Amino acid sequence: MFIKYFTMIILTKFTQKPKMKNKAILVSFIALLAIAFVLTTVMASNMVSISEVRVNGIAYDNEGSTIVAGEVSDTVPVEVEFTANRDVEDVRVRVSIEGYKEDVYESTPRFLIVNGSKYVKRFALKLPSGMDLDELTEQLNLNVRITAKDEDDVEEDYAIEMQKDLYSLNILSIDAPNKAVAGNTIALDVVLENNGNSRLDNTYVKASIPELGVERTVYFGDLSPKYSTEYEESYDDIRDTNNKVMYLSLPRNAVPGTYNIQVEAYNYDTSVVAKQKLVVEGVSSGILSASTSRTVSVGEETTFDVVLVNPNDRMVVYSLTPSQSTGLIIDVSEPVVTVAADSSRTVQVKVKATESATEGTHVVTVNVNTESGLERKADFTLNVEKASTSTPIVKTGSDTVLILTVILVIIFVVLLIVLIVLLTKRPAETEEFGETSYY
Repeated sequence: MFIKYFTMIILTKFTQKPKMKNKAILVSFIALLAIAFVLTTVMASNMVSISEVRVNGIAYDNEGSTIVAGEVSDTVPVEVEFTANRDVEDVRVRVSIEGYKEDVYESTPRFLIVNGSKYVKRFALKLPSGMDLDELTEQLNLNVRITAKDEDDVEEDYAIEMQKDLYSLNILSIDAPNKAVAGNTIALDVVLENNGNSRLDNTYVKASIPELGVERTVYFGDLSPKYSTEYEESYDDIRDTNNKVMYLSLPRNAVPGTYNIQVEAYNYDTSVVAKQKLVVEGVSSGILSASTSRTVSVGEETTFDVVLVNPNDRMVVYSLTPSQSTGLIIDVSEPVVTVAADSSRTVQVKVKATESATEGTHVVTVNVNTESGLERKADFTLNVEKASTSTPIVKTGSDTVLILTVILVIIFVVLLIVLIVLLTKRPAETEEFGETSYY
């Protein structure tokens, strides 16, 4: 309204004295007013006007000549100050650094702005890592974008000069199993990179599982910086990365559960730590029984067979411990047994019913343990009978043998007497007959 009113006054004044010089001035002034009006209209068309952006406490100037320095992987505060040009709903402010291996961005929830009000939105932006940069220094664009539904985006870019650390290690990858059995040995394939600006001498990698007391350290050697092949050639052809396999042996008595594998890469100048989850499982085992029930009399003994099965890919040590049972003597032939991988062994359990054993059914229990603790119980049933039920059978057998022996002796004596009689009996004289003549 002010521009319109002021224009009308100027036009009235100059139309009263129409001179050529005045006309030229009038045309120039009208052109300037038109330009100002257009700029005002354009500015008013945006829902907001960004007044200031600060990164890590440094404000960008209006000429765009400010360049803020940033270090890889740092988290820096970002402030965006703007003024609302009208009432708008569902406004969102987003700051981002895009176009690299990993895009970095932060955003506000949707909110309402009121015409003429100033707003400040704050962010904590994590700058890209050294893996995202190919050079020692690289200029990135911090993009500030304010959006709303049915409104044109308000967007500005600000320069950040990123630079790598002088000394920096990066664990590119850890290739390790997610699960393992207690007592097994696991392999860790570790790739280490020098992503700093200087050569790193005598680098090491230490892998450990602190909860299990397991640790292993491997020498990775010297690593050159990545940014220049010229430097690599001057460093005796050493590389910026190295890859080695490390082995960790899990304890046989490790309790099943989830553990952290901690991998630390270091040298005199720098270090870095990475973690990975590992699930430790107990060993698998199987127990088979050939016979689970037997019957004995008091004073007798019987044998049960326990078959130990090892389906694992390593040797497993079993220990067999019988539970006490009143009136029974239980003896395991091999209390400690080693079973090779993917094989089985049979162990005998001898059970004797003593005089104090009560008649009836008894349960014989053998506890089968591995290195990781109690695995299973082998249960057998023993029926104990009274001694009298089996004694008559034994006596009858003894009497029969005695009777047969007596009969055989008698027969032998009779035959002997007959033989003697036959030998002592004298034979009868034979009658001699002469020759008879009838003449």
